[in-house]
Amino acid sequence: MVLASCGGSVEEATETQDTSAIEPAGQPIPTAAPTPTPAGEVDNLDTQIKPLIVIPDSSPPLTLQIDDIVVGQGTPVSSGDFLIMNYVGVSYSNGLQFDASWDRGQPFPFELGAGRVIKGWDEGIVGMAVGGRRTLTIPPDLAYGETGSGSGSIGPNETLVFTVDLLAAVPKSLNKPTIEAVESSPDGLVFEDIVLGTGSTVTAGSVVYIHYVGVAQSSGEQFDSSWDRGRSELIGFISGSGNVIEGLDQGMIGMNVGGRRTVIIPPSLAYGENGAGNGLIAPNETLIFTVDLLGVVPTQ
Repeated sequence: MVLASCGGSVEEATETQDTSAIEPAGQPIPTAAPTPTPAGEVDNLDTQIKPLIVIPDSSPPLTLQIDDIVVGQGTPVSSGDFLIMNYVGVSYSNGLQFDASWDRGQPFPFELGAGRVIKGWDEGIVGMAVGGRRTLTIPPDLAYGETGSGSGSIGPNETLVFTVDLLAAVPKSLNKPTIEAVESSPDGLVFEDIVLGTGSTVTAGSVVYIHYVGVAQSSGEQFDSSWDRGRSELIGFISGSGNVIEGLDQGMIGMNVGGRRTVIIPPSLAYGENGAGNGLIAPNETLIFTVDLLGVVPTQ
């Protein structure tokens, strides 16, 4: 039904994510195609394109500097939240890029505050909201210090400059929902907002990040759940592109990041008379999903 989750790397902190789901519709959906370093003037307010970092003609700061280019919408992230981010990193001394998730076309997942990234990230990303873009100027003591990076791409005592985009967030307090079965199947698509989000809105063509639980209406039994594969195994897909069943596509339109919604999907908008999953979903089965919307990235 849904696709593989996102993975990536920042310098030497590499973590590959993988999920299985009912009848995958295709390959994992990246946030963007691999993108070369921009040439000439770049509008860094446009979060759909790779940002350009220009080093100022001044000495590097001695403390962490935070500059919000685009302020995101919704609840600010904090330590313990699981994040999906895009980033570009350059060295302050020469302005040369040493790493960028944009160049791989694959965002980077990590838990904020868990020591998986340099201290400048763990401290500097706190307070961002999904959809935001921020530049972090990180002194050596919050980066790779006197030794530099093990690969040699970052020299000793180097100040680093990152421009980071927060694509999705799983709050530390967010847990797997429980779905209550309904006694009868509705004739059409029905949805109910359990929690109203305050972030960006799902529109056709957006890249959408979710966690979900799905149960069969007739039995009340769960047939799939991204939560059961782990907190980091959120799902990314393109809304309106046939990457998921039609009822889920339609049922999420207008939902806002941070929201939780239950969607009841009739067989005609799910797996119809054939069912799916080698009998896991019966023919002519109504499906009930509870979905947490973790991020929306416009692509148009």
